Amino acid sequence: MDVLSDILRVIRFSGVIDLRPEFSAPWMIETPSCSNFADTIQSDTIRIVPFHIVAEGNCWVKTTTDICQALSPGDIIIFPHGDAHILGDRLDQVPAPIADLLPAPPWKEPPVLIYGGGGQITRLVCGFLQCEQLLLHPFLKSLPGFMYIQAFAEATAPLLKTGVQQIIQEADCNQPGSVCVLTRLVELMFIEILRNYMQNLPNQQMDGIQMNGILALNDPIIGPVLNWIHTDPAHPWTVSELAKQANVSRSALAARFTELLGQPPMQYLIQWRLQLATHHLRNTGESIATIAIQVGYESEAAFNRAFKRHVGMPPGVWRHHCG
Repeated sequence: MDVLSDILRVIRFSGVIDLRPEFSAPWMIETPSCSNFADTIQSDTIRIVPFHIVAEGNCWVKTTTDICQALSPGDIIIFPHGDAHILGDRLDQVPAPIADLLPAPPWKEPPVLIYGGGGQITRLVCGFLQCEQLLLHPFLKSLPGFMYIQAFAEATAPLLKTGVQQIIQEADCNQPGSVCVLTRLVELMFIEILRNYMQNLPNQQMDGIQMNGILALNDPIIGPVLNWIHTDPAHPWTVSELAKQANVSRSALAARFTELLGQPPMQYLIQWRLQLATHHLRNTGESIATIAIQVGYESEAAFNRAFKRHVGMPPGVWRHHCG
């Protein structure tokens, strides 16, 4: 079982290019947190993951945790938790709120924002991923607040380099289908970034926070446990059975699982079953009784109780309003 693919298959997210700014020095802009910015761009959900790609020129980014990073062409910055941040050709100015510079939505296509003092040009491609708020997977919750990727300088990620080049090119053209192409390219870019972090940063830290979700997938104990759960989520798993198969004690398994994923194994199993259930409720016409059995519940009544307890409404009501 490819656990990462299984997670990304079920958790719905979509890529959006929302801005193509051209800044001229001196310039400095401030983007608020996603909960405050989602209304400005009329996002369907407040759970947005903003990103910026440097297409031309150089600039700086400053995060809410006081990280200052110089950016060059091909560099990508992502804010998985939608944190506020500042961009500028230098960081000793008063930033202009980005919302004050944008035309009033809705936009038929990503607007071209021209702003600054007329000096050296920096062009960006800006967008975001819309992610489900419901039962956000602990793997994605564990991502750092700030991710910095040098797509053009990373020799081990040729697919990412090609994808970023294509995003920059498509963002500058108005050919038929460009919006659809950009949406798919952004989604692929995010997946490729996650893959490369898994492969290249197995034991490192970002922002002082260990990327435990990624470490869990590669962990010699928890990795196989996740494989078993995702291969057969409807199986009546117990901590004892998982620990026996992993050849560790129940307490050792529970402690390691909680350390890496922020919750014990049975809580993870319940949340994953319900995440699968929302996927089936949204994308199939199967009955609630059938879905209940598929995700590991012995009866429709037990499934209804668990779903309402964790989601806040019965599955039938959720399907009608949110599916």
